[in-house]
Amino acid sequence: MASHRRPRRPPRRPAPEVRKAPAPIVETHIDRLANSGEGIGQAPDGRTLFVPGTAPGDRVRVRLNDVRRTFARGVLIDVVEAGAERVDPPCPVADACGGCQWQHLDYPAQVRAKAHIVRDALERIGGRTDIGDVPIESSPEAFGYRGRARVRVERGRPGFRAARSHQHVPIEDCAVLAGPLRAALREFASTHHEDGLWEFALGAPDARHPDGVRVARLGAAVEDTGEDLTLAVGSHAIRLAPGGFAQANPLLFEAMVEAVTEAAGTGDTLLELYAGAGFLSLPLARSFARLVAVESVDSAVDRLQAAARSEGLEGLDARCEDVEVFLSKPSIRNAHWDVLCMDPPRSGLGEAVATQVSRLDAERILYLSCDPATLARDLRVLTAKRWRLAHVRAFDQFPQTPHVETLATLVRS
Repeated sequence: MASHRRPRRPPRRPAPEVRKAPAPIVETHIDRLANSGEGIGQAPDGRTLFVPGTAPGDRVRVRLNDVRRTFARGVLIDVVEAGAERVDPPCPVADACGGCQWQHLDYPAQVRAKAHIVRDALERIGGRTDIGDVPIESSPEAFGYRGRARVRVERGRPGFRAARSHQHVPIEDCAVLAGPLRAALREFASTHHEDGLWEFALGAPDARHPDGVRVARLGAAVEDTGEDLTLAVGSHAIRLAPGGFAQANPLLFEAMVEAVTEAAGTGDTLLELYAGAGFLSLPLARSFARLVAVESVDSAVDRLQAAARSEGLEGLDARCEDVEVFLSKPSIRNAHWDVLCMDPPRSGLGEAVATQVSRLDAERILYLSCDPATLARDLRVLTAKRWRLAHVRAFDQFPQTPHVETLATLVRS
């Protein structure tokens, strides 16, 4: 009988070891800064080269770690020759922590760079050709300005995330926090705490918090613990639940509100989208007979409604609804509004909501944005037919970072 056994295969030889060539090291001159915060230079082969931790005017040695068809990214090895705008960071973990990408830049250079970032985004992404110099208001303080921060505790130690990473960078101090928060963080770091995300916030002092500092652990569902934060914005008191959104730099609150209220003027009706707890709603409500404020977070709407009752603002109508659903209602689509005001999250409006907004019957649109790229994208939709960009101005809410707040004013074309 014939055998059905398969013939034995010869043993496989081990695959030869493949050694990766070391990443190439190049030298480049940094010309300007990207909206991501990285310095921009040019690789020897002509590719655009992005390098974190560099300043305009620097000549640097860089190890390439991500080479694409038209651009490359690299890691700074050393500074061969420092540019005039480079300074020594005051924070000992500035190179590792992802919170402050620009501590190595002097502050006037940061402000100039942000004005350029706004203009570049509107031209390159928004397709604008009519953007001149963008006026920008500096923060009164380059350090010690932040009124809010979220700190992650791992293995009992507080810290922030590393840049472009989930790596935990332990900290015991933070130079950008307002003085009372900075003191609270140093005390917090000296003892053990439960792992998770903690919020440090500075508000109006009260009997329980004479220094105005609130420190709370944020869970998956933040409960109303009575630890509301009250922010003074001019003569208005904005109440926030733990974890609720608010602007980060109290030193610029009045300047931003004044710019928005001045651009809005006065009138009969104002529609505000993404109203939050009323940072803009309460100041604007005194200039309009009726203000409809739309916000999807119920805790924020509850506090806005309470604040409106407390201040006797009978014309302020706060609605807890999804913006896209709200704008799809015939009664809203067919209504006339003197002014539309919007302060969306960093992701912006998106094409669907931007299209809905562009079709509303109004005289003026005010768009407050914390991301020039998404602002430029949305403006491209808004200005396609019925709207014209009339004015742009910026506010440096976030010194030591590339982030910038921008107010765009549109009028009917």
